[in-house]
Amino acid sequence: EYDKLGLPKPDLVIYLDVPTDYTERLLRHREQDTNTKADIHETDTAYLADCRQAAIQAAETYGWKRIPCLNEAGELRPIEEIHQEIWQAAEPLLKKEN
Repeated sequence: EYDKLGLPKPDLVIYLDVPTDYTERLLRHREQDTNTKADIHETDTAYLADCRQAAIQAAETYGWKRIPCLNEAGELRPIEEIHQEIWQAAEPLLKKEN
């Protein structure tokens, strides 16, 4: 895309990693809370798992910053903690611009 279309290459790509089983639980809760139904992609657990694996592989191949959103106990990390990790990755690049 960068060479063929002339798109600018990003300085940083951040991948917020959430395991598929946890994502599925969040989706089911959202369905219950909002009285809605999941779309065709959200109901296909194998597809979701494949998408996650593709994203992990892309992160490794292209040097994306992978930030796990669950802690060691398998619980969602606090938003502020995830935010701080994102900021730590982005801040040095923002300082370069000045």
